[in-house]
Amino acid sequence: MNANPTHTTRPRHRRLVVVGAVAAGLSIACAGGAMAVAPQSAVSQGVVSALQTVGIEWEGMPEGYTPEQYTAFWDAGYTYGDAQHLAELWDVDLTEAKARAGQLVVDGQTLPITPATYPDAGSDPLSVAIDALWAAGYTFEDVQELSALWSTDDFETKARAGQVLLDGQTLPVEPSGTATSGS
Repeated sequence: MNANPTHTTRPRHRRLVVVGAVAAGLSIACAGGAMAVAPQSAVSQGVVSALQTVGIEWEGMPEGYTPEQYTAFWDAGYTYGDAQHLAELWDVDLTEAKARAGQLVVDGQTLPITPATYPDAGSDPLSVAIDALWAAGYTFEDVQELSALWSTDDFETKARAGQVLLDGQTLPVEPSGTATSGS
């Protein structure tokens, strides 16, 4: 047996450092993923604020895609499937399609499609459920209220709430946005 007490604590210390580094890396990756999916969400805004606190300027939006365009596109009731269709129609990438479409909405112009016309590619049940939630007029703030009520994260809440709507049931929170014609 080794009488040296540091012999057993040193590997434990190294393990804790490694676990901490992995956890920090995963946290950063998840925060980046959240920002890519919902750049205007509270989580994304918190990450941007934290980055700015340490001197890193990051808007949280892809270059050429403003928060106003983002908000206008989604608030008008367009779906991810609509964005995919516009990207194909205009022969641009998805981000540029959402930016262009959002700017058209901001400018009060008409897009070549109506909101919620195209389901997501593949129409997987999760996307259909989430699209149903947005089409019913629910906003991110409504999702946060439901998350608090159900003790679920926002992603699970969106999926669950959308499925409740698809099943013809009502949610315990009224939508604060405007329902689109597809709902």
